[in-house]
Amino acid sequence: MGKKAEILERLGGIAPALRRYSRALCAGAGHTLSDELVQSALQNVGARIRARELRPADLQEARLEAYAALTASAAKRLTEASRPTPRHPPIVHGLAELSLDDRAALLLVSLEGMGYEAAARVLGIQRAALLSGLMRARTALGVVGLPPADAESGARRAASHLRIVK
Repeated sequence: MGKKAEILERLGGIAPALRRYSRALCAGAGHTLSDELVQSALQNVGARIRARELRPADLQEARLEAYAALTASAAKRLTEASRPTPRHPPIVHGLAELSLDDRAALLLVSLEGMGYEAAARVLGIQRAALLSGLMRARTALGVVGLPPADAESGARRAASHLRIVK
């Protein structure tokens, strides 16, 4: 099996992580939309690899491209998406109030565990812009009643709101 075929075969394995990110990014817009974004992102990256437009060195690089495709697609589709309902938890309402760029920055770093460089690459921005977006998002979530992680007890408490679910 060639390297390209191996990457294409293993690309589907990142679907659960993409789904988690997509559902949080959609912030109450519905599972159907978030699942469509995941499917579209995986198809987009797979088609670009097959067409040789994208030549990832490894699965990690293909993974970052899938996150970038999903985020770009979400930017187009979330403008007309529904808002969270009262039955959604406060974190969903807080995420929905953030700009898409700030929400994506926060989720890529806090939920997906990406480093700053990788998250900046996914969003197509500089590291400094990513850090500014993270600061705005964390501050805004603190304003809506979800404390930012700045003190020891606050760090533990904030971590209970945003965690990696596998």
